[in-house]
Amino acid sequence: MTYDVNYVTCPKCGHDRNSSTATKCEICGQSLKKGIGVPPIAVIAGVAALALLGAGAYFFLNKPTDMAVTSTSQTINANPVGSPVIKVYNDMETVENVPSGLFNYGGSTTFAPLRSLTISNAITQAHPNFQLRYVEPTTGKPGSSTGIKMLLDGQLSIAQSSRSVKDSEFTEAKTRGFTLEPVPIAIDGIAFFVTPSLAIAGLSLGQVEAIFTGKVTNWNQVGGPNLSIKPFSRDPQSGGTVTFIKDEILHGQALGRTVQITRDTTDEIRKVAQTPGAISYATASEVIGQQTIRSLPLSKAGTNYVAPFDGTGKINVTAFKNSSYPITRRLFVVMRRDGKLDEQAGAAYANLLLSGQGQKLIEQSGFVAIR
Repeated sequence: MTYDVNYVTCPKCGHDRNSSTATKCEICGQSLKKGIGVPPIAVIAGVAALALLGAGAYFFLNKPTDMAVTSTSQTINANPVGSPVIKVYNDMETVENVPSGLFNYGGSTTFAPLRSLTISNAITQAHPNFQLRYVEPTTGKPGSSTGIKMLLDGQLSIAQSSRSVKDSEFTEAKTRGFTLEPVPIAIDGIAFFVTPSLAIAGLSLGQVEAIFTGKVTNWNQVGGPNLSIKPFSRDPQSGGTVTFIKDEILHGQALGRTVQITRDTTDEIRKVAQTPGAISYATASEVIGQQTIRSLPLSKAGTNYVAPFDGTGKINVTAFKNSSYPITRRLFVVMRRDGKLDEQAGAAYANLLLSGQGQKLIEQSGFVAIR
């Protein structure tokens, strides 16, 4: 198999894992010029090492709903002999069974901050021969659903998802002779945002549902000014964040006919900033620090609104952990359980992010540590 190790580094934020065909940085949206990256010696050595590795030693992962941390290098809720387990470590360097080679990963755009240069460098420094390459889909748009499909098709070694695996995806994997394992690695919140000048204190989840299904079309219907509501959303087919909103907030209803579809979060933010009465949503880590938009406090019902960010502009960690902020979810690393090298890579990647060092980097990226 031939690996393309060419990347484009963003001149604005320094993210060095943009695809060679990308026109915009997946982290900050900066316009990119196509360029050629230099394949590090470790990558070349890692690819060569693939030919020498057989089935190798690999380890399995515990069901995510059973996670309860004990202490360093102990297992999380160890099951009887033969059942999947996952170890936790203080730092990335001590993570065991990390394979050598170049492995494709991708999927949810929510994970973009976790594909940053800072995290990539930390993994490379701890395990130089374990190289990760971000891959965009050849057709369709990036997203959780696309990433899991690419994992099923063997195009990715590891999928990143902002939702758990669907029953239909578990079934498809089984028909192909393997299983999928979703491993939660972080807590995320979804933020709704509007133009800063819009005079409204917040929204309830019922009002959000009414807006995005087209039942409410003017801000004066939800306590705001007499102004038409202009909702924006990413394509429902992209999965992840959109699927979560559709399933959990819209209760399976389709987006209203007034909802305008955008390509990605960068496009959403730009259009909301430029459109009076606009509203959209995205993962909180992508909204934080944006000056051209204002995030809205939300409530489960009534007017007891809770903001996604605290007074210093950081993630409202307490509200995310105790669920007083009403829209939170877990982020998953999805791996193939087939007893082969991809499984070992997926397990290693999950353990790296679940290590003490990995969880600190996750918090620095705008998410909440899961342990």
